Amino acid sequence: MKDIKKAYVIGSKTSQSLSPTIFNYWFEKYDIRGFYDFIEIGEKNFNKEIKKILKEKNLCGLNITIPHKENIIQHIDGFDRHSKKIGAINCVTIKKNKTYGSNTDWIGFCETLKNNKINKKNTALLIGYGGAAKAILYGMRQYGFKDIHVFNRSINKLPKNNPNRVSGHPLFEIENYLEAAGIIVNTAPVNVLKKLKIKKPTTKGLIFDIVYSPVNTSFLKNFSKKNKKINGLNMLVNQAAPCFKKWFGITPEPDKKLFNILTKAAPQW
Repeated sequence: MKDIKKAYVIGSKTSQSLSPTIFNYWFEKYDIRGFYDFIEIGEKNFNKEIKKILKEKNLCGLNITIPHKENIIQHIDGFDRHSKKIGAINCVTIKKNKTYGSNTDWIGFCETLKNNKINKKNTALLIGYGGAAKAILYGMRQYGFKDIHVFNRSINKLPKNNPNRVSGHPLFEIENYLEAAGIIVNTAPVNVLKKLKIKKPTTKGLIFDIVYSPVNTSFLKNFSKKNKKINGLNMLVNQAAPCFKKWFGITPEPDKKLFNILTKAAPQW
């Protein structure tokens, strides 16, 4: 692998990640001599291991995923204004022995909305308020939604109501907002509506689940076949594209063939 640019996705369960599939597909498509693989690191060993990885020769970038998107901040030389406001980094770029952090999750979210021509005048509902949800909330603001409601099990972690028209609610209140929603975005790994015993949620809005294991999640299945639905593969690919551009100099196309490959590779249970 002499002089071949290399990158990794780093997290606690990255052996299940589809990111290597995405990058290797683009390497072949654009005839790039690159290397991309996964590294699994637990929270206890992260600070020690990340220092070693960042010193590797020919390393050009890292994707950072759960649960290290906040911990990585202390190990890099600088980061952009978007990741600073979000408080999390999922993309590290190495140039001239310097490390720079950014967040492309919100970009991937907004690109997915643009591709599906989502009206920013719609009322937006966001379920969950973890690291990915914070990036999505930032993306919702950047996209231009004027009426945003965030629902979470832990009330103490909810964003405070503010002039940007973002309202925080305990999870059980979501039933009062479903019908009028223009878009509902789920970031929770479980079907929270089922846990709330909302068996047949009624809405005319778009249903977007960022979870992609399985591709057709129980959350998506919860809604009518008449609802337009987006699975998590869309955001996954759209957040990877700007990373690929930073590291390998080409803006890749998220084409249909790639999505077919990912759909087959993703868990189907």
